[in-house]
Amino acid sequence: MITPVALLVAFQGRPEPDWLPVLDAPRNLTHVLQLPAPQHPGSKLEIRGTVLKRDGKSAAAGIVLYFHHTDARGVYPGRSAANPNDWTHWHGTLRGWLKTDAQGRYLLRTTRPAPYPGGAEPAHIHVYGVASGSRQGFMFNDILFDGDRLINDEYWARVRRFGTKPYPGIKLTKRADGTLVGQWDFVLPTDAR
Repeated sequence: MITPVALLVAFQGRPEPDWLPVLDAPRNLTHVLQLPAPQHPGSKLEIRGTVLKRDGKSAAAGIVLYFHHTDARGVYPGRSAANPNDWTHWHGTLRGWLKTDAQGRYLLRTTRPAPYPGGAEPAHIHVYGVASGSRQGFMFNDILFDGDRLINDEYWARVRRFGTKPYPGIKLTKRADGTLVGQWDFVLPTDAR
């Protein structure tokens, strides 16, 4: 028997799996990604870190990372105008790619996302990756923000099926220019090839 959710997804034409856009990365990437276009208001956000190999110590160079997130209203901007078979329909326009440098470092400059309307999910940034030369993408834990009341046991129970490990979210500090700054390192998952 097909569930109503499966019918809805099939009818809407949502591509699967969710990491597929990582394979569409442009060729000339650097380790810095600047999002968004100026029409997306919100607090400026800068997250930097390192992607580490499975040992949790060695830097993973050349990993393509794909990020997408909501805007300051908690919606994926640009969705309604996009074709349902296009990733912009599902991930919005606040999305893009970068490639870790020789030391595995990355830098994301964007605006701080908000929780989905209705408060069902904490504010988060989705992150997917692919190793150099591979066609098999993988998921990382979403980037969450410390102090978000929606990071709770109920949330972790819902996302545990994706292999996520609970954590309190990254701590953000505010620079003199008002930019929120955080640091987050990723460890390659066991399914990374």
